Amino acid sequence: MRTGEFDAVVVGGGVTGLTVALRLAGAGMRVAVIERDLLGAGATTHNHGVLHSGALYVRWHPEIVRDCADGRTAFVASFPDCLSGVETCWYIGTSATVDVYRPLWERHGIAARRVEQAQLGEVLADPDGVAGHAVAESVIDSHALICELAARAAAAGVELIVGADATEIVTADGRVRGVTTTTVALDAPRVVVCAGIGTRPLLQRSGSRVVTELTSRLETMMAFPGTLATAVIGLEFGWPFLAPSVTGRAVLASRYGAPQRFVRGEADWPVPAAEIAALIGDLGTRLCPGVLDLDAGVAWVGVKTEHPTGSDQWGTSPNYAVVDHRVRDGITGWWTVLPGKMTLALHASRAVATAITGTQGNLTLPAPGRSAPRSVESLVAVTPWTAHEEVDAA
Repeated sequence: MRTGEFDAVVVGGGVTGLTVALRLAGAGMRVAVIERDLLGAGATTHNHGVLHSGALYVRWHPEIVRDCADGRTAFVASFPDCLSGVETCWYIGTSATVDVYRPLWERHGIAARRVEQAQLGEVLADPDGVAGHAVAESVIDSHALICELAARAAAAGVELIVGADATEIVTADGRVRGVTTTTVALDAPRVVVCAGIGTRPLLQRSGSRVVTELTSRLETMMAFPGTLATAVIGLEFGWPFLAPSVTGRAVLASRYGAPQRFVRGEADWPVPAAEIAALIGDLGTRLCPGVLDLDAGVAWVGVKTEHPTGSDQWGTSPNYAVVDHRVRDGITGWWTVLPGKMTLALHASRAVATAITGTQGNLTLPAPGRSAPRSVESLVAVTPWTAHEEVDAA
């Protein structure tokens, strides 16, 4: 089946794809978003939801600290109704490690308040030898965020097409002509690929040489019934990364700096039992009894896809990337966007919108001018920890 013509087609319905679509629609373009699953079904609804201040990156990735701070501010201003009540994050580590971070936070203008040992003792089973500092950070409800973005996109006239897996970027005579999918074909002179882990196979099927430069890695994550008043991030490799869900009835957990498997394509990746056991064991050792119900956890795999032009010693590159395929493949009208992390999605979407329209807009997205013409929640994926929220609310 063939649809009408569009000015631009965005492949991928996560936070980056939807913000790209909104920016292009705001510039007067007729835009379609195609998503192989439900909106937000990939990395967007599978992460902690932490909007980073940049404090985590001052040591190993100082180049993104300023953008993280600006990105957090822009998200808070753009989506105030999607935020949880969490406004701080404790960064914990050995005294020696925290002493390394403190001057770096000061250098980057990040205010960090010392967490008293008694406070640490309310969360940590053994706070002796652990130092902690509280930094202003935010947690966003990723499901609510996608619902809001989809509603704004629908109100702006964006065509939202779910259950359509892009099979190829159609080109001819050095220009983009559209996109074919498993259900429809769309004609457009501009295509923006924001497909997360689906980016690599789509670029491979479409003949792009950029495909060899992309990396995807898997992170084991879990959610447990429990409550925390603040996010907690360990600065030692293997220590917990904890974030309260927006309802406050579950806590999302992973291990900072834990080994991550690099993969090349899409799949229903299983969660290794050894990684689940390691995470539960570490939480059981480090946290006070009763903070989390460790017998009732659910596990899933989060995926990050990057274009590591300047990767670190672990092969990761958390910065955003915008690839112009006119430069790389000689094809005009084709861009690939990878946000690096959700905090930088507004930067990534603004960068590609600027490349397409020639005009740089604000980092903050404007408030919607009118209400959405229809409900979009049925188009949006649920989070992996939704079962905990529903059971606790019953």
